[in-house]
Amino acid sequence: MGYVLSVGLEGMKGHRVMVEANVRDEKEACVIIGLPDAPMKESKDRILSCLNVLAIDISLKRLTIHLSPPDKRKSGTGHDCAMLLAVLKKLELEPIPIDSETCFLAALSLSGELLPFHGLIPAIQQAVVLGFKRIVIPPIDTSYLQATPNVEFVPIHSVKDLLAYLRGQQTISLPDVLFHTVSTDGQVDEDLPTADFSAVRGHEEAKRVMEIAAAGGHHVLLNGPPGCGKTLLADAFHTILPDLSDESMLETYGIYHLAQEERGFSKRPPYRAPHHSASSVSLIGGGTFPRPGEISLAHQGVLFLDELGEFSRKTLDMLRQPMESGEVTINRVRQSVTYPSAFILVAATNPCPCGYFGSNEKYCTCTPAQIRSYQLKASGPLLNRIDFILTLKSVGVFNNRQAESSIVIRERVTVAREIQRKRYSSVHLNGNVPVSKLMAATMLSDEQERFIQSICFREKWSNRTMVKLIRVARTIADLAGEQSISEASISEAIDCLRIASAIHGNKSEVVVGG
Repeated sequence: MGYVLSVGLEGMKGHRVMVEANVRDEKEACVIIGLPDAPMKESKDRILSCLNVLAIDISLKRLTIHLSPPDKRKSGTGHDCAMLLAVLKKLELEPIPIDSETCFLAALSLSGELLPFHGLIPAIQQAVVLGFKRIVIPPIDTSYLQATPNVEFVPIHSVKDLLAYLRGQQTISLPDVLFHTVSTDGQVDEDLPTADFSAVRGHEEAKRVMEIAAAGGHHVLLNGPPGCGKTLLADAFHTILPDLSDESMLETYGIYHLAQEERGFSKRPPYRAPHHSASSVSLIGGGTFPRPGEISLAHQGVLFLDELGEFSRKTLDMLRQPMESGEVTINRVRQSVTYPSAFILVAATNPCPCGYFGSNEKYCTCTPAQIRSYQLKASGPLLNRIDFILTLKSVGVFNNRQAESSIVIRERVTVAREIQRKRYSSVHLNGNVPVSKLMAATMLSDEQERFIQSICFREKWSNRTMVKLIRVARTIADLAGEQSISEASISEAIDCLRIASAIHGNKSEVVVGG
């Protein structure tokens, strides 16, 4: 085989990169072609330095390194090792056996050491997806990588050791001191310092809705005057979400790694709360060379948008497609990438700029025009994608009723999610599973179908709202451990949607407590 294989990334999706080299007697030079970015163009100096370390004479030789496919942009330093091996295959008299099931993912130092690089973890994940049986990597701790049958991870310290390994010579086991560490800040599996549900006084109906939302992956909007408990409920919400699976944990870490954000190998779902001044690029993702935004950093977790009315309408409308598809595609002139973004949206808003329109506590000082403008920030199509819209009132803090802790609620949510994963044989939840799968697994009786149709006709609900009703009812039934949807589950779902419909169907009523 005259080429060496590596893995390139477009967002979180990988593709095979075939590295070829040509060496001819000309004026001394090293050229890399195939759409390399600026850091990759600097790889030629690292390659030349490693050749010098190996005592290989390259005087009066022109090295041309080609990266294929040539129409895909190559970035980063992760192809260094593959490019060096491609050159060595042309320069060395002794053959270097490399098969098509082996890929090389490592940067190089000037002294010939194999080093980790930005994007290493996602590249390893995609190498497994692409079917490589042997993955050569720098000497990093691979214990956190999910055990994959028939895939061998080969940590190598230096180019000399790599050549010895490829030629079948005995290699020395690496001492732990030589292993490079990947950032694992916050590796301990513990909750973020946020509120527990036991600290939320009153709001029993709201807490029930939050439990349903957590179990089925449904979006929630909390509306009410300042100080009524919206932010407290939102901060406590992620504490009732189940732990991530090993695969989801590694995927989440890979997104943070690409975004150069700190996150360890924690099994707790991510919780992101961007400020309302955040731009659309920081929220959705983007840039000249697109990077993940807040919605991707909240993948498998919670995106909390406080003061929803302060965000720009254009920015909020960009959430509509990711909320349904669970991924976001960012198109730029130079590159188009797709990042996962299966988040649960929890939003909080005041009814007006001063916050007290319709309140019995304080007098509202806003004009009708200000109130209307504020409430129109969230468009109808966006609100239609939110399953629960709640209006909260202020409650007394001296409530002696013992509230359930987040751990107790989390146990019920975990059981309900496990039921859904077995039902759909995938990572989908009731809130985001394709409609065809939902309807096939729901098994509504003819009488239930007629009842739901009559309710939707009477309430003037759209087909989207009808599907939403079935999704919510299915989640309520899962929390109750019911194999099929009961009439009680349907009735509770209808009550929830009636409140939401009354609120965003007539925006002047959005601030009325109830």
